[in-house]
Amino acid sequence: MNRSASIETDLVLSPFGATARELIEAAKCADESGFDGIWVLDHFSGKLVDKGWSHEPFTILGAIANSTKKVKVGPLVANMINRDPVLLASSFSSLQSLATGRAVLGMGTGAPPQTKFALEQEMIGRELEPEGVKRRERLGETIDALRSIWNGDTNFEGNYLSYKGLEAVVAPDTPLRIVVGANGRKMIELATKHADGVNIRVGPSIRELIYLAAELAPNPEFEISIHENFDYNHPYGGYFDKWVQWGVAKRVCMVSAPFDLGKISDIGERISEAIN
Repeated sequence: MNRSASIETDLVLSPFGATARELIEAAKCADESGFDGIWVLDHFSGKLVDKGWSHEPFTILGAIANSTKKVKVGPLVANMINRDPVLLASSFSSLQSLATGRAVLGMGTGAPPQTKFALEQEMIGRELEPEGVKRRERLGETIDALRSIWNGDTNFEGNYLSYKGLEAVVAPDTPLRIVVGANGRKMIELATKHADGVNIRVGPSIRELIYLAAELAPNPEFEISIHENFDYNHPYGGYFDKWVQWGVAKRVCMVSAPFDLGKISDIGERISEAIN
């Protein structure tokens, strides 16, 4: 790895089949060893991946925020279909208070109908928009509603969402930073219009999508990150010189239980030494 490389490395902790204590201990290990952020998936059923359970992310993230000192924390990504924006605003404000400004809100459209992850919505009878354009419109409106709540607006009226006479939801001086999860051009376009950053899942078109995000970025602070699996067998958890060369600010690496705390610690310290 190029020792002059400047890139952050976060971990995404999968809540499927992990105990709450395992998730918190993995986050503490990452915080102490030099990782930059900890994310948790937003899923309530382990059946999606044939596991016995999952965990509610904001509960786990609150415990993680209270048990760490440096890492950013957040859901990657909060499912807009399952979460009313007002309740989501309250949840994130509470997390941000515990994290003392370190929290970032990842947002996503939810799964398309008749796909693996749509099973959760089918379980609870939530209707899923069959058209991608409508899911994207709803996500854009959800983000607009969250911004409105943070601005102190009492009323909001959209095509999908509305509230009236809303007051006293968000704790004072609670920052709101939003990152949109994306795996294609349209979601990147949405992120650059509504969010503060985009997290792009690695796939065959990843280079093209990174360049598109850079081209459409609304300001220099817009954060472009990639989402890939964590490689325990690589000294740095995976190759990432190319991400630096392509202009990526952060790589976000998925890791599942059982967590190897020894390897996470070693890799985190190695990354920290290499980039500092």
